[in-house]
Amino acid sequence: MSTLPWQAVIDVGTNTSLLLLARRAVDGSLEVLEDRAIITRLGQGVAATGSLAPEAIERTLAALRIYRRAADEQGATIRAVTTEGVRLADNPDDFLVPAAEILGVPMEVISGAEEARLSYLSVAHEYPEGGGLRVVDIGGASTELVVGEGERVISAVSHRLGAVRLTERFVAGDPPTLAEIEGMAAAAREALSAQPLPPSPRLHGLAGTVTTAAALLLELGAYDSEKVDGSEHSPAAIEGLRDRLARLTLDERVTPVLARGRADVVIAGLTILLEVLRHCGADTLVVRDRGLRYALVEAPTAVPLPS
Repeated sequence: MSTLPWQAVIDVGTNTSLLLLARRAVDGSLEVLEDRAIITRLGQGVAATGSLAPEAIERTLAALRIYRRAADEQGATIRAVTTEGVRLADNPDDFLVPAAEILGVPMEVISGAEEARLSYLSVAHEYPEGGGLRVVDIGGASTELVVGEGERVISAVSHRLGAVRLTERFVAGDPPTLAEIEGMAAAAREALSAQPLPPSPRLHGLAGTVTTAAALLLELGAYDSEKVDGSEHSPAAIEGLRDRLARLTLDERVTPVLARGRADVVIAGLTILLEVLRHCGADTLVVRDRGLRYALVEAPTAVPLPS
């Protein structure tokens, strides 16, 4: 029996707060005990107001209390990071101070470059043989697009594009109008133009927009990580899904695999995904149920003694 301790990695994003309870063996393999997500929308309105809203902070702190209990039950060490939503805010300590009190460790605010690197490594760790790799991580406030070779990052950009950010900026109707959708697409194309890339047939996609899209395209009655992870989809399928959802009201979009807290921003997320696929010249999206939290599970420094 393994004597490796469990690690709790908490990733607080603009829309979703995630917990990974896992441990990595000396051979690099990962044993996952729990991978949980709670939609807390910490970044509610932050792009427009510049501040974290009190109700958004309290929702997120409530999730952190749940995650702290889960970590303590396993005797896990805790590492916690947060990203673009807090980077944008002029009142980060309103969240960071109580978060540290709840978790017993500081909440690290990581840079866009580090966010991109970790998102890439969460996939690259599974391709030790090397080879070219492209990874996109679509969040609530930012989108990381990374090109690498094996575990070596060649180009990494954190674009100020996100499902929450674009929804708040462009969408006023329910359902959104064609003009609102085209506004989001144009904003995505403009941002991505700062990172010119040669065409590549495959793009690995991470995070809630991508995994939810896969679950919907697979017509799952309930989310199933094993079926979602590694599934492959075409840009045409993503566009068809986006356009179908865009004809529905928010209430009509909600399903067992598309929660209300994502259903209101999923059209923006899918629009970003579609534009990234086009920007990369990709004809295949490889869906990965991963994320930067997977890259933060540390390998043991020594071979564990048998129990």
